[in-house]
Amino acid sequence: KQWYQRRVRGQELVYQKLGADVLDNAIEGYNACIFAYGQTGSGKSYSMMGASGEPGLIPRLCTELFHRVGRITEEKNGITVKVEVSYMEIYNEKVRDLLGGHSQLKVREHKVLGPYVEGLSKLIVKSFNDINILIDEGNQSRTLR
Repeated sequence: KQWYQRRVRGQELVYQKLGADVLDNAIEGYNACIFAYGQTGSGKSYSMMGASGEPGLIPRLCTELFHRVGRITEEKNGITVKVEVSYMEIYNEKVRDLLGGHSQLKVREHKVLGPYVEGLSKLIVKSFNDINILIDEGNQSRTLR
């Protein structure tokens, strides 16, 4: 039981130390990206997605994002918010779009906006459930599952 409680607190701590600031910046209008890097089996998927009963960074971010979007649209008449999702994999130095089926995409740099992936799918979502569906679809395209 103590082990389980430490891990849950660990996931919450990761969110508080990393995710909350990323979300604050996204709400302010900046593009946001969280990049997990490391060798196979190092815990990237666990840190990002969590496990049953232990939500990771992405579920926590998405839940809070749509909570805030709902609050913003209620409080400020006439404000609309568009949430777009992309899901890509970089494996063996190849960039793959996990939602659009495109492979060998190129990373480019825009003079003003910074780095981006040319041709990467951007899908509009209205809820965390929409994102979960896309994550499940994208996971089926991952090189290693």
